[in-house]
Amino acid sequence: MKLPNKGTHARLQRAYRYQVPSNTSDLPLEDPSGGRVSPVQDGPPPDMIAFGMKLFLASLTMIFGATFVAYGIFRWRERDDWESILDSRELMTLAAATVLLVVADIASMRALKKADTRAAASKLTLIGAIFASAYMVVQGISWVPLLSQVGERINGSIVGGTLKHAGGLFLMLTFAHAVHVFGGVVANVTVLLRSKDGKGPHRDSLRMLYAYWRFLTVMWVAVLVLLTV
Repeated sequence: MKLPNKGTHARLQRAYRYQVPSNTSDLPLEDPSGGRVSPVQDGPPPDMIAFGMKLFLASLTMIFGATFVAYGIFRWRERDDWESILDSRELMTLAAATVLLVVADIASMRALKKADTRAAASKLTLIGAIFASAYMVVQGISWVPLLSQVGERINGSIVGGTLKHAGGLFLMLTFAHAVHVFGGVVANVTVLLRSKDGKGPHRDSLRMLYAYWRFLTVMWVAVLVLLTV
């Protein structure tokens, strides 16, 4: 094969410099179908981020699943002496917590749909964090009657019965969920702080938040079913 001479090589270099800008990150790329795709971005690709989120949610599913199994085993073993602690007041508290969590979930969904509108996406992300924080406060209120019994003794023995079984399991289930809700609030706030440059929350971040809050809502429904059946 005949190689180009020095003059031809120099002309090719000049033509390449003329046609290709130095900042190639701003260039739109061509896909095989002839359409336009987004410029190259820093960080891991969206597919890898989504895969990591799926692994994270799968691990949380196993954690909650183990908690549900433990609840079922304890309840079955104490089935003859089981006394539910869910009176009308406690049911109202759980209903209020459910409404707050659903609103946080809806806010994350709306924020993803409004990802192209920076101000709206940021506002909805903040609303989600506020309602999720209110959820944790309501859950804390539901724990007060049970926690007030801890340490009480009757004839030298720690109070058993409802607190020992149903109450303890109620605390275990709701506290495990509330801890992950707190993690979601931290994630919302982190996304908001990173979007202070005026660009608004990134669509990929909003997509991850939506997946997380939808997962927590589904898990909360499962907790409610376990506590009320």
